[in-house]
Amino acid sequence: MMQKNLISNLSLLPPDALLGLMAAYKEDTREIKVDLGVGIYKDASGATPVLRSVKSAEKVLLTSVTSKAYEGPRGNQVFDNAVEKQLFGSKSDTVSSGRITSFASPGGCGALSVAVGFVKRLKADGVVWVSNPSWPNHAHVVRAMGMKTDSYSYDEIQDGENAGQIDFEAIKCSLDKAEPGDGIIIQGPCHNPTGMDLTNEQWKLFARLCTEKSIFPIVDIAYHGFGASLDEDLVGVREFLELAPEALISYSCSKNFGLYRERTGCLVAQSQNAEQTPIVASHLADIARASYSMPPAHGAAIVATILENDELKTEWINELDEMRDRIKSLRSEMAEALRSHGKDEAANRILRQKGMFSLMKLKDGAAEKLREDHAIYLPGSGRINVAGLKSENIKYVAKCMAPYLF
Repeated sequence: MMQKNLISNLSLLPPDALLGLMAAYKEDTREIKVDLGVGIYKDASGATPVLRSVKSAEKVLLTSVTSKAYEGPRGNQVFDNAVEKQLFGSKSDTVSSGRITSFASPGGCGALSVAVGFVKRLKADGVVWVSNPSWPNHAHVVRAMGMKTDSYSYDEIQDGENAGQIDFEAIKCSLDKAEPGDGIIIQGPCHNPTGMDLTNEQWKLFARLCTEKSIFPIVDIAYHGFGASLDEDLVGVREFLELAPEALISYSCSKNFGLYRERTGCLVAQSQNAEQTPIVASHLADIARASYSMPPAHGAAIVATILENDELKTEWINELDEMRDRIKSLRSEMAEALRSHGKDEAANRILRQKGMFSLMKLKDGAAEKLREDHAIYLPGSGRINVAGLKSENIKYVAKCMAPYLF
């Protein structure tokens, strides 16, 4: 008896739009082409370098590592503790009180998946709220974990003395439908795709909103250090965590340590009290066990080595400063080029934004036209990776893009 072809019940899924864009760019044979799509840092030559501090740390590890055995569900605990210090500060009462537990994870996505799995255990039929717009994989992760997703507004105030700030009243209105036990993903510094961040005061308001409505927050930090500085980037987040009694934090080392392919992340949980910490830890470990079982070790060991060595940490901070300064310089150059084509509003907006990304307000079909006619690759949303620009192509990009900008 022939077995029924069960796979025939499935249909071919559409390719990931961003990965498809990356493949199309590689296949483009035109002499002048610009990749503003994939969200990775690039230097002036267009390369994504291995940081000097990372190479130095790997040399240390090459001679010091004695085993490739599993490190346990929490992974490298030196790494975990170092990330906790990054987030809360070295003298945090929250950490010393026993309210914090942390788990190394396969990148920020691994941390987010476990975090959503935890929220599902709190309320299986709940909703996880994601900003609109947001990084597309946020909603994808939520749905893949078997939860429903909805969106809250994340846009600028257009007029008045607060023009350019995120419209927090719109956020509140969007969350009117949120119910106790729902989850919410809130991006930390350098929001993807908008480059627009909450003010420190708005972080406090968000904490009060989550607490009053009993919404469980997941704070996603993927670009720490790309905004103003390591400390300044986290002022608002720390104030949020001071006011929100419980939260999960996904921390990615892909961008700020350049460890993209090493999949280095950390999930940090803040409980209301120390008695709840082992309960939370047991559930996080259980969810991780059923997913990836044990976290990868190499990237976490690199980060731990850097952060626990004063000389390497100083070198890493200097490299991070270089990356951030390059992005700021590219923003300034792009703004100047846009002004030369009469696009003052777009220029002002790109200067207000922070981090690697900027959301350009493009007319419908503009991304496709820019790709077909000018070999400029960006998603249909209009989000550009500022780090994908070069001083020598900025005028070209601005000239080609200007007719399509509102």
